[in-house]
Amino acid sequence: MIDLVESRPELDNLKSYAPLEENARIVLSANESPFNLSESLVKKIKKELNSFAFNRYPDALASGLRKKLAVAYGVSDENIVLGNGSDELIQCLLLAYGGSGRSILTFEPTFSMYSIVSQVTGTQVYELDRTELFGIDVPRALEVVREFCPTLIFLCNPNNPTGNILSSDEIELFLKETNALVVVDEAYAEFSGQTVIPLLSKFPNLIVLRTFSKAFSLAGIRIGYMVASSGITENALKAKLPYNCDAFSQMVAGLAFNERETFKLQIKKIVSERERIIKELSKINGVTPHSSAANFVLIEIEKEAIWVWKKLLEAGILVRNFNESRLKKYLRVTVGTEEENNLFLKMLKEIVDAR
Repeated sequence: MIDLVESRPELDNLKSYAPLEENARIVLSANESPFNLSESLVKKIKKELNSFAFNRYPDALASGLRKKLAVAYGVSDENIVLGNGSDELIQCLLLAYGGSGRSILTFEPTFSMYSIVSQVTGTQVYELDRTELFGIDVPRALEVVREFCPTLIFLCNPNNPTGNILSSDEIELFLKETNALVVVDEAYAEFSGQTVIPLLSKFPNLIVLRTFSKAFSLAGIRIGYMVASSGITENALKAKLPYNCDAFSQMVAGLAFNERETFKLQIKKIVSERERIIKELSKINGVTPHSSAANFVLIEIEKEAIWVWKKLLEAGILVRNFNESRLKKYLRVTVGTEEENNLFLKMLKEIVDAR
């Protein structure tokens, strides 16, 4: 019998990503938009399909979409890299700048892919705990930066899964006080109304990640993008696989970006519902919602969060539970439609009151 070659030791303590796939009538677990594409936008997509070249490879650089993004943000095409979701761009950055002898700094709890991809690429991970209310102690963080000299610093802003947001001034401190590449993940920026893209002209070590998955209702097609200095994007492109963004996704994302003023109306509805959910949650005994600048709310449950999660699932409502020590008392709920949110609030109150 042949002994198979063992995997690299960096993978020994890692588990493959397994998203929640529980059956539920109402899915409020993945921070997706509750709104599908408009009928008018779908018609435009169908019209494009009449002459769509399925037999041809896609534009390797997604040049059309790249140009639209560059014009909108007042940067050059060379400052944009498109990815198969922003996850792939995190991977490209760590392939280009991580590896043996390199390190990253994260602020836990935060988006898990920073740590996972770092471990896969053999990059050392330094984790600094967030404060009691999940903020970042910036002076303490800068001390850690000076001590460990990480190659990359990941700032999820607003932070997933907690909803906290750093100010542009606080992020500027990281950019000024270190030679590290500061990666600001703005996956939820449309819901906060804040971006640090204007700081790119001042700081060549700034990298901004954005996505079409959340505010643009396109989680199903996987398009993310990076905005950074040309030296950084050039190295990221070296690590990127060719034809990583398929032609259909490029076309749909381009049409959606043309309609961004329309999406602003949906974003406004989501933000309004977010604030209403927080207000209503605060009225339920044993439940403490945290403020949020994203399209979700982190909720502290006084009595056994996992039990409450299971009871919600039995009622046909899927929210996000956590198996991490810091978050065992918490659930995260994505902002849904008004009807979905009302049912969630009603069922949560009934479940908590019955406990």
